[in-house]
Parts: sequence; C-alpha cells; structure tokens
Amino acid sequence: MDEQKNFDNILTRAYKRMHRYTCGEASLQALLELWDLPYDANSWATAGYLGAIGSGTTTCGLLIGSTIGIGLQCGRNSKGIPEENDDEREKAIQAVNELYTEFLTKFGSTDCKILNKVDFRKGEEISEWMIQKGWKQTCDIFLNYTMRKCLAMAKDGKI
Repeated sequence: MDEQKNFDNILTRAYKRMHRYTCGEASLQALLELWDLPYDANSWATAGYLGAIGSGTTTCGLLIGSTIGIGLQCGRNSKGIPEENDDEREKAIQAVNELYTEFLTKFGSTDCKILNKVDFRKGEEISEWMIQKGWKQTCDIFLNYTMRKCLAMAKDGKI
C-alpha cells in the first residue's frame, strides 16, 4: 500500500474513533499506527480525556493525544527517561512547540470550548452540538490539520 493511501486509511479510522470516543484517543492511536509504535498499553494514555475533561475549558484533546504520540516517537529508541536523553527530549519539545504554535496561529485558540463554541458542562448545548454534528465544522478539521502537521514534521526529521 502506498504511503498516501496508508495515511488516508489511518485518518479515516481516526475520524471514526473520534466520533465515537475521544479526540485524544483518535489522535494518539492514529499516530501510534502511523509510526508503528507499541499500541496496547500506550493507547490508554488518553482514555479519560473526553470533551476537554467535561468542561471544554482546557486544551484540545487532539493536541494532547498528538503531544503524547510525538513524545513516544521521539523516545522510541532511547533507553531510560527523557531527562537522560537530552537530544530526543529537545526534539520532542521543539516538535510539540511547533505543533501548538501553528495550531494556535491557524485556529486562534487551543482551548476546546473556544474552538467548538460549546460548553461541554451544559447538556442542552452538547445535545444541540451533537444534533448539528458540530464536530464536522471543528474537530474534523482540527484532526486533519494535526495529523498532517505531525506527518510533515516526521518527514522533515523534526519528530
């Protein structure tokens, strides 16, 4: 399977996962698959990060999941903890900084509630957002951007 088709298949599965579970799970599990990282235990790292932890007033789950994926990829061949591997740790720091900075520039915020224009603490807002499939105008776009940005940084040797 060619590289683009493989990426497109992973992205399609990530959309489906995000629509059913969480944004953090979708981005992390997509990156685990994309970079052929250990899946079972690592995929649990974002399992509780739903709707920016139910309030919406914290960092977008796609960025959280991607941050974990970047860290795992940067440290995949290292022995010991990050502070014992300065080069790989610095690479992860720089990549995460680039992802967040460019996401913020492109979308104006990294805060889930601001990005989605919904308060995940209010049932009526969540219901309306679900009925309208609000994620198509927000989370789907953010997932596509985040995955493509991570792929580009990996190709450029930044991750």
